Parts: sequence; structure tokens; C-alpha cells
Amino acid sequence: MRKPRVESAAPAPRARRGRLLGLALTAASALLAGGLVRAGDLADVKAKGKLVVATFPLIEDSFMAVDVEAMRDSGLALKDMRDPAHFKGIDLDLMKGFAKSLGVALEIRPEVAGYGDLIPALDRREGDVAASSFAITPQRLATADFSTPYILQWDVAAVRPDSKIKSIADLKGKLVAVIEGSSHFERLKALNLDPMIRLTKYVLEGYDAVLEGQADYTLLESRAEVGQPVSAQYSGLKVAVRINETSYGIAMRKGSDLKAPLDAYLEGLRKSGELDRILARHGQGNGTKAP
Repeated sequence: MRKPRVESAAPAPRARRGRLLGLALTAASALLAGGLVRAGDLADVKAKGKLVVATFPLIEDSFMAVDVEAMRDSGLALKDMRDPAHFKGIDLDLMKGFAKSLGVALEIRPEVAGYGDLIPALDRREGDVAASSFAITPQRLATADFSTPYILQWDVAAVRPDSKIKSIADLKGKLVAVIEGSSHFERLKALNLDPMIRLTKYVLEGYDAVLEGQADYTLLESRAEVGQPVSAQYSGLKVAVRINETSYGIAMRKGSDLKAPLDAYLEGLRKSGELDRILARHGQGNGTKAP
């Protein structure tokens, strides 16, 4: 007797669900491996009870400065200092307030290699955010997320009072003192000025180089008008040329879920007027503009 033909049975519902779950897990693993999904930074911060801020502190700076006396008294190298009480500046005040809003402590983690190591430090998970007078640039946005800007000002060519430099064209071929790895160094390459470059480590080093005639100009941030002293802190140099407007923000890893609460915190400061007060307290209050 001829046996009836048996068609292939459809997978049982349980087997089909298992197969779909396996595919979903494989896809999620691939996304994580490719760096496309980054979440959980907020939960990590709350779990460890502290917000770790990567920064490149300077000796005298409106945004993040280290207390040299505290460093000397503690016997610690700069890279080993962690106590927020041993730092000062706009970025410190902002991060102290943000940490408090999250209900956690604040830890400072200096990166002594320079600005260029701040985003790599985030990727190495040596900090949750980077706050260090950190300009928002296309190159940095390609590898990190930023908060909404909290200050806008100008990148300027700062020169001695007797300098004849008056335009961007006058900068062509001149000797510039610029911090390696800084946003200034990044933008300088786009200006096509064919400059001679003196790489520096700190703002003050470039400032002194111009004052002492070892460079024609240096690049600084300023809100001053052309022809006026760069700032109270760098009053020995004047603004020769405004090159482009720049904005500072707080950096974090791509896709970090710290961005939403940080933006909300900064917006609260802006609306209450506290942001203006913080900027003014550290000498950056003139002509504050809303981002």
C-alpha cells in the first residue's frame, strides 16, 4: 500500500521563538562590538557613587585650575590629584553642581598629556565626562558627544601691543605658539596660513612666548573687542584678529545617557541666572550670550 506523503512540519512555536531570540542576541552583540550602542553611564555613575571628570588643568585658568599649594602640601603629582577642593574654575563649579544633582560625589582625574588625551581617556573609561575649557569642534564631535554649549566666545590671534598684525592675511607665514592637541591646533590647519609652529603645553607658555618675542602671536579665547587686551588674566597681549566664534561644552562618550540630564541641568542654570553668575565669578561674565 502506498504510504501517504508527509510534508515538512513548520517549526514548533517554542523552537521558532528560540531561534528569533538567538538572532536578536547575535544582532545586539554585533551592535555592541561595533560601538553603536552605548548606554548605562548614568547607572554606572550612581552605582559607584561618584562622577569622574577627566580634565587638563592649568596653573591659572578661568575654567579648570589646580591649586599648586595643595599639590605641594599633599606631595602628590598632578596626575594623582583627585580632590575637587584642590581645583577651581567654571568647569569645576559646573561639575560640582551636576554631581550634586545626581546625588553623587565628584572626583577629578587630571590627564597630564594634554587636551588631545581627554576623549581617549573617556573611551578608556577613565572618566565619565571631560570638562576642561573644551571647545566643540567637528573633529571632536566625530568621536564624542557634547552637552549644549555653556559659553560662546572668540578664538583670537593675540599679539604684543606694538604688533602690526591686523588681519587673518597678516598671519600668513608668521610664527605661532599653539598648544599641541588643542582645538586651536586643529583649527589652525584649516586656515591655510602656512605658519611656523611653536608647540606648547600650556596657555601661559604661549602667552609668555609672544610677550618675550619668541613668537608673533598665539591663539587664545577672548570676548574682548579687536585692539583691546585679551582678558584681565592675559592683559599684556591685545586682540589682533577675531578668527572664529567657538563654544565650550562638556564631553562624554558617544551615545552616553549622561547627556540628557546634563543638558537639563545646564538649562536650569541658564534660566535661573546662575550660569551667568558662575561665569562672572571667574572673570568670564562680560557679554554672556545664550547658546
